[in-house]
Amino acid sequence: MKEKVALLRSFNRFYTGIIGLLDEGYLQSEFSLTEVRIMFELNARKRMTARELVELLRLDKGYVSRVLSQFEKKKLIERKRSNEDLRSFSLELSKSGKKIFTTLNQASERQALQLLSGLTQRDATSLITHMKSILQILQKNKHE
Repeated sequence: MKEKVALLRSFNRFYTGIIGLLDEGYLQSEFSLTEVRIMFELNARKRMTARELVELLRLDKGYVSRVLSQFEKKKLIERKRSNEDLRSFSLELSKSGKKIFTTLNQASERQALQLLSGLTQRDATSLITHMKSILQILQKNKHE
């Protein structure tokens, strides 16, 4: 098992390096990977609460609160009081937040395309097939 753990960790280090997760700003932006992921979730779900973000991403509540405060200062998000629970606010990306997210999302797609285009068709197909298998295995075991 020790060898399997070492191989998994080696792969993780290699892959995070390839896609630039250790760079100062994700996709050469001012934002961290976590901040971009929060934008992704707000864009995908349109409206959600800070609590839902914390639960979905399994992040520290204080950290999410600080990120959201920064987003609010930069006018990237809008908070709207919930009609059901007046103590709660739903969050959504503002117009400028959506614009920034779209730019980052396009950069991420270009990065993936660049990675795949450097491979032969056979290797690209093999890579995607194996990635699907990894995803299925980890998702299956996550829910057991």
